[in-house]
Amino acid sequence: MPQPPPPQPHPIIPNPLSHHHTPGSKVAREEDIKAYGFSALPRSTAALLASRVDSKQPTELSVVDIPLPDSPLVTKVIEYGRKELPVETFNHSMRVFYYGIAIAKFSFPDLLTPSWIATYLLTSLLHDIGTTPMNITSTLLSFEFHGGLLVLDLLKKEGAPTAQAESVAEAVIRHQDLGETGWVTSVTALVLLATIFGSSYSFP
Repeated sequence: MPQPPPPQPHPIIPNPLSHHHTPGSKVAREEDIKAYGFSALPRSTAALLASRVDSKQPTELSVVDIPLPDSPLVTKVIEYGRKELPVETFNHSMRVFYYGIAIAKFSFPDLLTPSWIATYLLTSLLHDIGTTPMNITSTLLSFEFHGGLLVLDLLKKEGAPTAQAESVAEAVIRHQDLGETGWVTSVTALVLLATIFGSSYSFP
């Protein structure tokens, strides 16, 4: 009587990629969540402001009080933004960075690690990349979705850690996703709030 075939082993599901671009453990995943801004904050602006921890009385800040992160990746993306974005959009993007860091400084200071700040800067610089004349006419996708796909590809090609590229892409996709329910990543929450301030006045 023929013997039944031996049972086949279950396929091995790889661990998520860590910020070192290699299969990582649960610990590495948790590190990525914290480092690159995947921690959840309320989507509602009112709930977000009510959730502030260790909030401090704001004081006057200048752009010189908020230095830009210094890395080859940041330098490349700033150059890319200057080349691809209209000057008004580039200036708006930089205001989103400064507003967001100022808000975090006085309301969510625990976020402000070097990796989070760099991720937030990349998001600020690229959040409107889908609105350029070439990009907005090259697809039928909404500009946020197309921008997110462009950003994910760009940052991976420029050597960004996978988790960082994904964090920026998610925030770009959701940066106009205002609402009163649910949660967003901390990078998304700050870019949502900062774009409200950045769009409230007329700037060059």
